[in-house]
Amino acid sequence: MTRQHYLLKDVARILKVKSYRIAYALSVGLVEEPQLRISNKRVFQAEDVERLAAHFKVELDGKSEEAHSSHSRGD
Repeated sequence: MTRQHYLLKDVARILKVKSYRIAYALSVGLVEEPQLRISNKRVFQAEDVERLAAHFKVELDGKSEEAHSSHSRGD
């Protein structure tokens, strides 16, 4: 089983929320920080994305990140 990892910009694209809003919610403690950091960058896993979606009241449709990015490009 492979595990998906996302950076802040990927999560923002998936949730259709500006990245600065996510960063603010994390920095002031409104949402728990993701467990993983690589090179001092937050690395989000599926459960982190779900937690952020609940905080921002965004409904996830179960599509992968690739589907979101291809949809936004109009492919």
